[in-house]
Amino acid sequence: MTASPFFFRQAAAALALALCSSLAAADTSFNISIDTSGFGSSGWLDMQFNPNGGLYTPAATATVTNFAGFDAAAAAYSEGSVAGSLQSGYVFGNDSYYNDLFHAVNYGGVLSFTVTFAGDAELTGNLGQSLFTVAAYAADEVTPLGVSSGDSLLAITWTPATVAGMAGSASAVTYSAAAAVSAVPEPSSWLMLGIGAMLVAGAARRRT
Repeated sequence: MTASPFFFRQAAAALALALCSSLAAADTSFNISIDTSGFGSSGWLDMQFNPNGGLYTPAATATVTNFAGFDAAAAAYSEGSVAGSLQSGYVFGNDSYYNDLFHAVNYGGVLSFTVTFAGDAELTGNLGQSLFTVAAYAADEVTPLGVSSGDSLLAITWTPATVAGMAGSASAVTYSAAAAVSAVPEPSSWLMLGIGAMLVAGAARRRT
């Protein structure tokens, strides 16, 4: 039996929905892992969330949770708009020029956590971004580890939305083989993926 043009159009639309569902919502959460096996025995992990450049920057936050490999009893120092703990999560604001968390860590394994971004829209067209960075230092607090140049192991740029009520977006880059970053799909993306898969399956059953 030959499939009708309607079937092909229906299946194509359903497949497109399934494959493109990840575009339905911008990536705002990322899982980060850092392999410290070559970093020695102990040192410091530095996280910052700062306005990037001289443009007006809308209010934004970076919330860091799901810590693994960290010692809750280790020393931690913060500066600027940073509040919280390993247990509750740390919330970074971008309302100060310099917002920093300097946390003592034991090296030798994998350190991991999740960072989630949120913030106000920028309706004037001046896209003031914010930058979240992670660096590792030796016990002397000044020698960077895991990089051949610079300090940062990775950076994630937060870009505010340009339409009120919409979410902004974030893009990540790594500067070290020791660092890995993966986007966490939004719940709506998983929902649309499931709907698209069901539509494809339904179209296949009707074809049969």
